[in-house]
Amino acid sequence: MSADIRRAIGSGTAAVVGALLIAGPASAAVQLEQLIEARDPVCDFYNVDDGAAAEARFALRDRSDMLMVIENIRSDPETARVIHSRATGKRGLRRYVGETGVHFVEDQHGSVVVTTLLACEDWKQKRGREVCARYSAQNAWHFDTTVHRDPDKAFRNLAAGSYRGVCEPWDPH
Repeated sequence: MSADIRRAIGSGTAAVVGALLIAGPASAAVQLEQLIEARDPVCDFYNVDDGAAAEARFALRDRSDMLMVIENIRSDPETARVIHSRATGKRGLRRYVGETGVHFVEDQHGSVVVTTLLACEDWKQKRGREVCARYSAQNAWHFDTTVHRDPDKAFRNLAAGSYRGVCEPWDPH
């Protein structure tokens, strides 16, 4: 236990720190079952340096640098398709669930475009249970085709050059 956490115990923040330690990233992690239920997340991506800047632009409803819809998410990892504002037509995706998030990979002639849903940023009630209403996300185009073998490693190596943004279910109700 770190000194900061020990100091927090007994103070008003102890409960918050405890909740974060218990819930941690798992509470915010992308749950594949909810993505399958959402089926078609709509994503806004921004060419910014960090997630906070992307969230700020999204909150202001600033024009995104790329709009994307990931559709037909099902239990089969190869049924999803993507359509976005940078190209015409729908293209197939492969889905990988990793420690860093859920990765959707589009192969493009020796390169890959990878969209990763990182964590749930906003929750709401739907039919009596909590569901994710907004995911943080990143999108990168690169030549590291090892993403098919180890998507988390490829993500960690290339995350700095990614577009950042948010994805919301098409019909969050």
